[in-house]
Amino acid sequence: MTPLSNDPTTEPLVLNLKEVDISIPALQENNPNVGRFTASFIVFRQTSNSAKPQVLLIQRGYDGSWGGSWEVPGGGYEPGKDDTILQTALRETKEEAGVHISPDAVFPLVYRTAFWHKESWIASYTFIAEVAEGVPITISDEHLDWGFFDEDNIRGFGVYQKGEDQEGHVMLARKKGILRHFFTNRESLRNGDVDMQGHIEQ
Repeated sequence: MTPLSNDPTTEPLVLNLKEVDISIPALQENNPNVGRFTASFIVFRQTSNSAKPQVLLIQRGYDGSWGGSWEVPGGGYEPGKDDTILQTALRETKEEAGVHISPDAVFPLVYRTAFWHKESWIASYTFIAEVAEGVPITISDEHLDWGFFDEDNIRGFGVYQKGEDQEGHVMLARKKGILRHFFTNRESLRNGDVDMQGHIEQ
């Protein structure tokens, strides 16, 4: 497996939103070896009866990749629908979870990961936004279940294992790592702390 040209690591990065919220052709030019772009949202809420923030997760159906695993809402860039990768994340979050997010609510820092899947490099961007405590959730028919989970819950999730029957709450390791980083660094991410940018430790 060869590393990405001009981006020799697949480790998660934290980037400035301004670097990412550009036209898709410009994003492709900055990522010449990427065959596909995906985007998602860490949608979190703060409830009145808990000091701990909770993140929205949805469970994938079993008829596609990573069946049964839990993840934040998101999906792939679609030509003709999305001018930027942020628009992809906003659209997919609305389609998959029924949650409308205002672009003004998006945090100024963004996660980026790269991985090899189905004979192509994929660059995946994870945006962050806070929603009201009582936000209604309506999942798509591609998903099985949903819930809001705090840091302790997510640390207790198992790691998804390809080719095995998945029992209980499981996540892909890279997605779990990003959420753990988010919980630890939420206010720095909200404030756009320049020291946060770059590689993140797993």
